[in-house]
Amino acid sequence: MTASQLKARSRTRAVAPEDKSERRAAILRAAEELLRAKPSGEFAVDELAKRAGLAKGTVYLYFGTREEVLLQVHLARLHVLFDALEKALAAPQDGVGDDAARATVGFLRAHPEFLPLAINCRGMLESKIGAQAALEFKVALGARLAQLGARIEALIPGLARGDGIALLMCSYALMLGLWQLTDPPACLREAMALPQMAMFRVDFEKQLTAGLLALWAGTVGTQRGVR
Repeated sequence: MTASQLKARSRTRAVAPEDKSERRAAILRAAEELLRAKPSGEFAVDELAKRAGLAKGTVYLYFGTREEVLLQVHLARLHVLFDALEKALAAPQDGVGDDAARATVGFLRAHPEFLPLAINCRGMLESKIGAQAALEFKVALGARLAQLGARIEALIPGLARGDGIALLMCSYALMLGLWQLTDPPACLREAMALPQMAMFRVDFEKQLTAGLLALWAGTVGTQRGVR
C-alpha cells in the first residue's frame, strides 16, 4: 500500500454510518458504469474517484486497491445471477436444466461485462487483493452457493449434500471456459473472418445453452438411474 493510501486509511474524521454506506455504494456504482465501457476493468483509481464524485484518497478509505472494488462488483453480479437462477428454479416450467440454462444465458446477455471481469478475478485474487478482502468474498460466495445448492438438491432426487454446489461450480467453469475459447484476442479479431478460421467462429450462447443442458440433464439422468 502506498503512503497516500496509508494516510487515507489513518484519517479519524467522524463520518455518519449512512454517509459511509452511501460513499461505498457510490464507488461501486461508478465502477459498474466504467465497466460498461471497459469490461476488463482497466481504469485508474483517479478515474473511478472522479466518476464517484469523491477524492482519490476517499476511495482508499473503503477499498485497499482498485481490484478490491472490482471484486465487490463481481460479487454483486454473482448475486444477480443467483437471484435469476433461484427465480427460475422456484417454479420450474420446462425442467430444471432448461430453466437454469435459460436463466444463465439471459443474465449473460443482460450483463456483457460479467465474463471479462470474471476471467480476471483469479489474477486479481493472486496479486492485487488483500487476504481479508479475498476471504470475505469467498465466505459470501460460499454462503450463497450453499443456499442455491440446497435448492437444487431438493429439486433433483438422489443428489447428495454438496452435489448442488458441485453442479453450480461445473456450470460456472463451463461458462468461463467456453467464453475464453469463443472470444478471440484483439490481435486475431480481424483475422477471424478468414476461411481457415471458420472452426473458431462459435456461437457462444448456442454452445453454452447446449453445454448447460447436457450437464444438468446428465446430473438428473444419473440420479434417476441410481434410484
